[in-house]
Amino acid sequence: MTPPNDASRPSRAGASPARGRNRENAILATALELVGEGGFDRLTVNEIATKARASKETIYSRWRSKDEIVAEALRRQSEGDVPEIPDTGSLRGDLRQTLDAQAAALDGKGEVSLLSLIGAVRDHPGLRDAVRSHLQRTHKTIGEAIAARAIDRGELRADADVATCITLALAQLLFSALLGGAVPGPADRERLVDQVLLPMLTSN
Repeated sequence: MTPPNDASRPSRAGASPARGRNRENAILATALELVGEGGFDRLTVNEIATKARASKETIYSRWRSKDEIVAEALRRQSEGDVPEIPDTGSLRGDLRQTLDAQAAALDGKGEVSLLSLIGAVRDHPGLRDAVRSHLQRTHKTIGEAIAARAIDRGELRADADVATCITLALAQLLFSALLGGAVPGPADRERLVDQVLLPMLTSN
């Protein structure tokens, strides 16, 4: 569907900024919910409008396509959410919990599945930028916190780059999921921590 031109868009002059922001947030939350349920490829603007009880004209007055809607939703999610940082008392335990959270994200447990966005991320630059920004911010926040505690405990040297290791771990989980048809289970994730991540971080 071609977005309505400016002349056909309803005037928003009477809408308060707070009400407009709340309406936008509701539409964005609906879009992410639908992506989580059926994947990005099956998502349509009509479906978003119906479930959010919004007109397509309202949606197209703000975003040109479903790509922009989901990208904006992910950007706001990245800006507003504080990542949950594991604190098990050991570097190994923190890394294992981090990989468990990554596996859940790939499966879409509790949020949008990263696997469901693979094709869309490849084909849509705006969505790709939003996903990359979200992951970079999350990995940096978690990695720095895990590293600081591990350094204080004497488990890591001061220049250890935990954030990069977390990114590498996600890449490995994603690669295994794409080729193996399923996200690696607990035993595989434990081996990844013990045989790859810990040696990388603690070797001299």
